[in-house]
Amino acid sequence: MPDFWRDVRYAVRTLGRLPVLSATIVLTVGIGLGATTAMLAIVKAVLLDPLPYADSGSLVWIYTDARPYRFRLSVVDYRALEADHSMFSAIAAYQGADVTVTDGEISERVYAKEVTGSYFPLLGQQPQLGRLFGPSDDARDNRTAVLSYEYWMRRFGGDRGVLGRGITIDGERYTIAGVLERSVGPLERDVALFRVAHWPPPQRRGPFFTMVIARPRPDVTRAAALESLHALNKRIFPIWRSSYQAEDATWGMQNLAERVVGDVGPTLMFVLIAVACVLLIACANAINLLVARGLHRSRELAIRGALGASRGRLLQQVGIEAAVLMAGAAIVGVGVAVLGLRLVAAYGGDYIPRLDEVRLSGVVLAWMVGLAVASGVLLGAVPAWQSARLRIEQALRSGGRGATDGPAARRVRRLLVAAEFALATPLLVAAALVLASLHQLTQVPVGIATDALLTGELALPDGRYPNEADREAFWKRAQLRLSGLPGVAAAAVADSRPPEDAGNLNNFDLEDRPALNGKQPVCTWVGVTPAFFKTVGLTLERGRLLDDRSLQENVVVVDRAWANRFFPGEEVIGRRFREGGCTTCEWTTVVGLVGDMKWMGLDAPENGTVYAPFVNQSNGYVILRGTGDPLALASSLRQAIRELDPGLALANVSSGDELVAHALATPRYLSVLIGGFGLTALVLSVVGIYGVMAFFVQQHTRDIGIRLALGSDPARTRRMIVGQGLRLVAIGVAAGIAAAYFASRLLETSLYGISATDARAMAGVPAALLAAAVIACLIPAYRAGRLDPAEVLREG
Repeated sequence: MPDFWRDVRYAVRTLGRLPVLSATIVLTVGIGLGATTAMLAIVKAVLLDPLPYADSGSLVWIYTDARPYRFRLSVVDYRALEADHSMFSAIAAYQGADVTVTDGEISERVYAKEVTGSYFPLLGQQPQLGRLFGPSDDARDNRTAVLSYEYWMRRFGGDRGVLGRGITIDGERYTIAGVLERSVGPLERDVALFRVAHWPPPQRRGPFFTMVIARPRPDVTRAAALESLHALNKRIFPIWRSSYQAEDATWGMQNLAERVVGDVGPTLMFVLIAVACVLLIACANAINLLVARGLHRSRELAIRGALGASRGRLLQQVGIEAAVLMAGAAIVGVGVAVLGLRLVAAYGGDYIPRLDEVRLSGVVLAWMVGLAVASGVLLGAVPAWQSARLRIEQALRSGGRGATDGPAARRVRRLLVAAEFALATPLLVAAALVLASLHQLTQVPVGIATDALLTGELALPDGRYPNEADREAFWKRAQLRLSGLPGVAAAAVADSRPPEDAGNLNNFDLEDRPALNGKQPVCTWVGVTPAFFKTVGLTLERGRLLDDRSLQENVVVVDRAWANRFFPGEEVIGRRFREGGCTTCEWTTVVGLVGDMKWMGLDAPENGTVYAPFVNQSNGYVILRGTGDPLALASSLRQAIRELDPGLALANVSSGDELVAHALATPRYLSVLIGGFGLTALVLSVVGIYGVMAFFVQQHTRDIGIRLALGSDPARTRRMIVGQGLRLVAIGVAAGIAAAYFASRLLETSLYGISATDARAMAGVPAALLAAAVIACLIPAYRAGRLDPAEVLREG
């Protein structure tokens, strides 16, 4: 142990005299270590950890399986399950929506859930304060609310006297019964408050807005539970056939954790692989630096050996130096991991589920220690191998160069450089793919000019606007008032806004294309006022637009994608259908055709849109077209809404360009993330090839001088050095392309308009890498070609 601590102090002093080399190794390996640790923490929380609910592994989501679609159940379906769920120990349901909370003169829009009394008991959640709902609350029409912990802290400052206090939700008075515990799961994310679900008796099977979760009985297999769902769905189908004819549709069951995570798993695994590659590249560069240093210190080690130091003693010293470097890298790694998790939490909340559960836990830190130890072994193994091969007599006689600069050492360093390029190539291919995908998305036309639009969301509380006439009158007053604002060219109201806030998907049955087996087509359904088309600039191609009589006439307008989907090359004006699964309703007639417009996201396929009259709905978006900067109208818009009704809260005020930018936020985030890793890998790899070739020139200065003295052409010398470097790069890139062909398939679900094996990316990245390698090799090659043979030989 005295020798050990002496070697530690010596290693610290020695590395302190080499600040550039030590800092380079500590920072590059530390960044790779920290980034890998941060991604391990994310993968653990999102993909590996159970949901933070009681016995969460047995929780399932029950959904409507209308292949290829999966969507929620209707109230009809839940009531049937509630009455007969013998295969399940418990079931619960909820619906979510934005509500207006009013407290004196302050009104705000928050997200709330209507939950059945079995919701909290099923999930095993406890109150932080007061009580939560239970099954007995289903039977009485109470007006109580449960606050989330975050909303309680933000709105009421954590006041424990909030219990029993009144709160106005959508114009109705509620009493605060409790506060939910602080530690909750993804189902409660962004939820401000909960109310007991008192859904009126359904008149039809739809709409499908009810999320149903359940827990199968312990003695029931998943297959038996699924079979019981199929049987129950089949029993109730004839009862509600008039409103839902999809006879092929049934009920399905999926683990709740899989439902929560969605399809983000492959992308997270690819990013984890990416940061692991960056760590390996950083380690390879560090090993190359340590090998180069070992060549310079071979004489020192030879003298120690000559003075009696054993081979084990020399290996201990070399290993301790690597351990000291890795300790510094681990400290840097902790800081990078903490910073990385904060950045991901700040910018990735809309993309990565369960992000609020990510922690730098003891398990993750233990993984980091394991990574640091493994990296330290890698960093110390090659220099230790060099020391083990040291020949004392030769090192003392030659001054150190010939002792270690043998063919084996050169092969190791070149192999490491080739490995760096093999690891960097898949990352750069992935970066090229996601950047190309982002470029494709930015070129997707929204269908309208968004630069002059301003939008905001409004909800009319049932307590203040209890009937259709009241709501219709408000929307007419609002449109008239907003149209008269200074700087407003036109104003309209709709239940959706582009490019990804579609309010509704609806099924329908065409008169002359009846659905087979009741499997009706589905498309986007947008309610708009007549001024909508002028306000957004959507042009009429044939027929006529909606007007004030359209609701009574039961007519709609469709877009070009709808016409091409159902009546390609045919006249669409005059076509009729029945909507919502109704078999006895009046026919709805198409009277106009307009251009296409994005409603379901920029990357969504064009499945067609139906524009129906917006008259008396409770929720809607006001849409303004300004004559100048639309954001300058925001204050006037808010003031106008306050004048119309001070109890309403205008929410989500955004310009059209901001809505488009928000639609691109997720692919842009992924592009920055993977692009950053790819750029880091490229820089480290280029530095690696430069270091190897520069060291080659330095070690062979006398040989090159002799070649030049014997008449060798300097250009030929440069070509020789560049050729040696490119051979290493070509080997690594070839291996990397093979890996990229398979690894990039993990990104398929995140790409738009480009294949995961796109030929341009597969060919362009190797070309770019070879070009970067040529530039990196030219610098030492140019230096070698300018050597003065006389001066080199004189120094020798």
